[in-house]
Amino acid sequence: MCQTQSDQINEIAKALAAAQAELEPAAKNAENPHLRNRYADLSAVYEAIRKVLPKHGLAVAQVMLPRDDGKAHVRTTLLHESGQWIAGECVMPCDKQGGIQGMGSAITYARRYSLSAIVGVVSEVDDDAEAATNRRDAAQRQRQQARAANPNPMSEAQSKALMAYLNKRHGNDREAYCRELSDFFGRIIKSSRELTKTEVGDFLNAVNGGYHAQ
Repeated sequence: MCQTQSDQINEIAKALAAAQAELEPAAKNAENPHLRNRYADLSAVYEAIRKVLPKHGLAVAQVMLPRDDGKAHVRTTLLHESGQWIAGECVMPCDKQGGIQGMGSAITYARRYSLSAIVGVVSEVDDDAEAATNRRDAAQRQRQQARAANPNPMSEAQSKALMAYLNKRHGNDREAYCRELSDFFGRIIKSSRELTKTEVGDFLNAVNGGYHAQ
């Protein structure tokens, strides 16, 4: 296991405590296109610390670690002018883009998260956990309502067959899923859970040339 701090950390601890007393939250200057929530990107985190840390003899270094597991390994080290240091490693899997672009995105995420953590920088309003909980609860309520409104839901085999077809045809585009289902059934379909077992059977039979999942 890699060492995570120098033998002594009294000086860096004192300096970091003084710096954190002056740090302002990082501005949320970017938007997640999928979740529609705003967040502080890497540049915003650096902007929050770049003037405060040097005043207290502190600096940050981030390096990529060579690994062969296809993930981004970033080691972040908080340095003090005394020579004392604290370090940590962040491992982030590549996103679905893959390749160089996917690795670059993973590195950026790893740098942002580890930099924020090691210095103690937060965003303007740290409500990500609450927002995620609200989204999860809303999705669960939606599933429960769909089940209650559908007395004859599709079977597990039908669900797998339906999603295999829709994923192959439309990737992760949920709106495209619903458009195709709506066009087929002649009514607005907001979720496949609205469909009955008979309806899913009819759809699969039509698109798969006679195949009918039970």
